[in-house]
Amino acid sequence: MHGVIPINKPKGLTSHDVVMRMRRILHMKKVGHTGTLDPEVTGVLPIVIGDGTKLTEYMQTKKKRYQAQVTLGFSTDTEDQTGAVEARTEDLSGITDASIDQVVAGFLGSYRQQVPKYASVRVDGRKLYEYARQGIEVERPVRTVHIHSISRTSDIEREDGLITFDIDVECSKGTYIRTLAVDIGRALGAHAHMSRLVRTESCGLTLDRTVTLEVLKDSDPADYIVPIAEIIESLPTIEITDQDFLFRIRNGQKVDKSDIMDKVDMENVEMVALRHEGVPIGIYYDHPEREDLMKPYQMFNL
Repeated sequence: MHGVIPINKPKGLTSHDVVMRMRRILHMKKVGHTGTLDPEVTGVLPIVIGDGTKLTEYMQTKKKRYQAQVTLGFSTDTEDQTGAVEARTEDLSGITDASIDQVVAGFLGSYRQQVPKYASVRVDGRKLYEYARQGIEVERPVRTVHIHSISRTSDIEREDGLITFDIDVECSKGTYIRTLAVDIGRALGAHAHMSRLVRTESCGLTLDRTVTLEVLKDSDPADYIVPIAEIIESLPTIEITDQDFLFRIRNGQKVDKSDIMDKVDMENVEMVALRHEGVPIGIYYDHPEREDLMKPYQMFNL
């Protein structure tokens, strides 16, 4: 079996937990995931199997989409509902519905985001959460992330001195939604945290295509596999019929970029999918040191 099985991850499991359960369900070791979800986060977790594991890095570059709940009124050390309260804002009366919508809309596009304390990003060889657990303050990286779309998707609730509302966010790789919630609060002049999160899309796979571990366990896994061909269908694709060229590709040889470009009806192509008789055989990309060559990115044995 080769491809991707999109799992609807439940609360309480790490992404690694899901991988281990999938290995038992599928009776195979070549299983991985395309990006971690925190234990309290639910939603789309693409599980790569067989030669699908070769697509992990490629899939991680794709946009992701989330449904998140933002709570104004207090912040936590983890920036989400699982952490200890760090600070409170007692008076939220000056925050209007209109100001919330204006601030949320203002995050559309690129912005500089500081990596949270509790993250697996390494600083001086250690993960940030290791420093945080020991109470050690370190300088955390600031990265540019991109918000492709963002909007409020629920009523604004005001209760017990707190304000809560849901947002829908489509974003680039590396975006921390909990930090986005904190930054929305900061822009409104209030302490805030992310109180709920569901990933609704990852790597082009949406929540309605997922399967739960319970259902998968009692089903034929083949019914839920998204084939490699579908995962890479957005790439320019070349059907190889010439046997000499096919031999060179199957053996992972570098090829002249002109030989590829002659077969692709596009300009400025940096990565192409190659197939033979409709079956994907590999992905080639620009050689990092030779402008005139392309080299294998991944090869498939399907």
